[in-house]
Amino acid sequence: MSIGFTLRRFACRTLMTLSVRPIIGKACMRLAGALRGPYKDRRILADLTPNPYVSPNAQIFCARLSIGPHCFIDDGVTIYAHPDGGEVRLGEGVHLYRGTIIEVGRGGSVTIGDHTHIQSHCNIKGFLGNTHIGSHVQIAPHCGFSPYEHAFDDLGTDIRHQGISTRGDIVIGDNAWLGLAVQVLDGVTIGAGTVVGAGAVVTRSLPPDCVAVGVPARAVRQRGQRQDG
Repeated sequence: MSIGFTLRRFACRTLMTLSVRPIIGKACMRLAGALRGPYKDRRILADLTPNPYVSPNAQIFCARLSIGPHCFIDDGVTIYAHPDGGEVRLGEGVHLYRGTIIEVGRGGSVTIGDHTHIQSHCNIKGFLGNTHIGSHVQIAPHCGFSPYEHAFDDLGTDIRHQGISTRGDIVIGDNAWLGLAVQVLDGVTIGAGTVVGAGAVVTRSLPPDCVAVGVPARAVRQRGQRQDG
């Protein structure tokens, strides 16, 4: 290990230690990021100290926000609560990558368990219903979670004025894996350990440890089963 690498690591650790200080914290976070490099090169900053790495380029406006130790919040992440929104809670070691939006309102909340990684440009809502994502969940880019639906049956009223309703919370069990651009609708539970294939639209609950694909998504086999052919 080179002396330069050791000094840079020491400098980054010192800056991350200072990142929670008033006034200087954001500047320390920015400098630590510059020392590490672009994008996922910065993930190590969340592991150097218990303090989370929250990019100065993230947009955060949420009074009831809890961020656990070792979290990584990338450039361009948005966490936004409307005045009537509930809490947003991130467990230990959660990663949110750029372009991801978490938005809460109408009493809804979003909770994300320990060591769950959410890749870029996902959209996670908490309105009327809540979105609960478990621990050690892997979520690919462009996934969406909406625990509410718009009313639309009144032909004489613009859809945007017809209000919203919910069939219940969204619950994603521990150790699930959602592929590229999976969409999860209100009232759905995805069981622990379940894998959902790319592009699926999940309109009904899925059992644990299954593999599900399609629009609407349906379980096609259990994990661990041998496939013919």
